[in-house]
Amino acid sequence: MPAIIAIAIALVAVAVAIAAWFKPAPKAEVPAAKTYTEQETADAKKAVCEAFDRGQATLSVTGSKTGADPNTAFAVAVNSRIAINTVIGYWRTVLQREPAAPKALAHDVIRLADTYEDILLRLLADATDSDLSGLYESVDRSVPVVVQACK
Repeated sequence: MPAIIAIAIALVAVAVAIAAWFKPAPKAEVPAAKTYTEQETADAKKAVCEAFDRGQATLSVTGSKTGADPNTAFAVAVNSRIAINTVIGYWRTVLQREPAAPKALAHDVIRLADTYEDILLRLLADATDSDLSGLYESVDRSVPVVVQACK
């Protein structure tokens, strides 16, 4: 009698296992896109625009410095590269912290950060001025777009 019960339990277990094997996995639910209030969007836009302005001011100050002797010129170049890297990271951090920022503004700031990052990488690889001219022109076109989006 115990052997029959054990066989019956085993058969039930096999049947359950087979049924579970062929049962489709539950579909993961896609969370609904988060919606933000007008106030949240305005606050995020303000934070992103303030970060943009702060970054541009930093780049303007460090980019305007020069050095007469080679050691000073080298220090200025290194400081400028550090500033570019810091501003890129700062903008990306603010954008992550402010998901309610308008998508177009966020896209424009990211595109500008990507361009600065490309400039930085090329500078570190000793790119020539002609290699960088197109990127500098891209920055010159992108900055006013972000400025306009921040109005």
